[in-house]
Amino acid sequence: MKTRHTKYISLIAITPLLGAILCLNQNKVNGVEAYDKSSLPTEINLNDYSDNDIRSYYSNLNSLDNSERTGTNLLKNLKPILSHEQKYYSYDVSSGKDIWKMYEITDRDWSKSPASAIDGYNAATNSISGYKYGDSKTNKGSNPYIHALYVNRSENNKVHAWATEEDNSSHGNNAMWCIDREHIWPKSQGFEDSSEDPGTSGARGDPMHLWAGDSYVNSALHSNYFYGYVDKTKPYTDGKDKYTYASGNLMGLSKTKGGSVSVFEPQDSDKGDIARAVFYMVARYNNIAGNDSTIENDNPNLELVSDLAEWHDTGYISTSTTTGKLGIVEDLLAWNKLDPVDEYELHRNNLLYGNFTNNRNPFIDFPEWADLIWGAHKNVKFAAPNVDEIARPQDFVPPAEDVVPPAEDTTPEKGDGNIIPGVPNVVLYIAASVVAAIIIIVVVVILLKGNKKQKKSLKKVAKKVVKSSSKKKK
Repeated sequence: MKTRHTKYISLIAITPLLGAILCLNQNKVNGVEAYDKSSLPTEINLNDYSDNDIRSYYSNLNSLDNSERTGTNLLKNLKPILSHEQKYYSYDVSSGKDIWKMYEITDRDWSKSPASAIDGYNAATNSISGYKYGDSKTNKGSNPYIHALYVNRSENNKVHAWATEEDNSSHGNNAMWCIDREHIWPKSQGFEDSSEDPGTSGARGDPMHLWAGDSYVNSALHSNYFYGYVDKTKPYTDGKDKYTYASGNLMGLSKTKGGSVSVFEPQDSDKGDIARAVFYMVARYNNIAGNDSTIENDNPNLELVSDLAEWHDTGYISTSTTTGKLGIVEDLLAWNKLDPVDEYELHRNNLLYGNFTNNRNPFIDFPEWADLIWGAHKNVKFAAPNVDEIARPQDFVPPAEDVVPPAEDTTPEKGDGNIIPGVPNVVLYIAASVVAAIIIIVVVVILLKGNKKQKKSLKKVAKKVVKSSSKKKK
């Protein structure tokens, strides 16, 4: 008996230590130590994942209360899923160029540069063995055509994975064929520092938002502006009507919000891709739970906003209590619907998950989840990865004109369908049944064993109930 008590006491004594170890391990996943750079894989699986695989990835959400799977709580609970064992690669161009090499696979135009052109490709398994990354045409298939942001893909796409000015001298250094690593969430909006180590990774090197993009549009139009519809009727303060490039990338005053702050509007066929990448960044990098002690330059604390006044021209770093902000959230939600998920975006998400990052973009898998967090009536429905519809590739249909978000819905919230919000109706029904049963038992006991005074009082109460009921019917 004494020995058994000693075992229990020992177990209780080491419990806090075990908890501390688990916390330290969690910090390694969510914090700076998670940014140790991995080596690029040479064995590459080109297959997409099944619905069951995708649902299983988010299965930790299924056991949570409904309220934990909607609004900002959904963002909070997606973070540990997206950060778990996430892999990062070198962002430094001068040593490694890993992110750029990754574009050879992740951002590849598979119709113009099919997998069959790659040495080591096995058609039977749809995989590549011994892949050789390169910055020239010496390795077969290592400088493919790619699907770059901001480029008119209805024209003859001539953009290569290594499309820098130096590598494209044959095009006369035409900016249209030169790319760089486009931060869909600008570094200066929450995670840039003048003294940052160019070799570090983390959020600034996260391929989920670091896409190949046209270098001219990136620098001259996007810069670090918020995203939004441009009012094409308003002139610039410098006298120009608007800036446009390729198939309609614009920078100008906001059509949705007005005011004097410029926004960047990408071409329509990129709008949804950009919106979903921005949504991912907030789900992956936030401190809604308030327990991430490693918030800093590589691990920012991000938030989507509606107010253009939140835009910062100069760089700043978020903290555990001060968020890095990006918007305009209403326009991004509209773009999520305007430009649905296509085959390229789905395949890129699967390639990253299976070969490079070990995580997924939930808003590519379940685009409607964005509305559960930032849309109207976001508390009515909740994310259910076991039953929610998984995105299927859809063709982009160019809109006749800008689809500006409707005015904010002021219809009162319907609540969660329960008589008392947050308390399931079945609980109330059971409680009411128990109370009714108790009342019936009391009445029966009084009728059988009560004294005259108790029976007389019961009859008076019964008469009052009947009388009251009769009045209500009238």
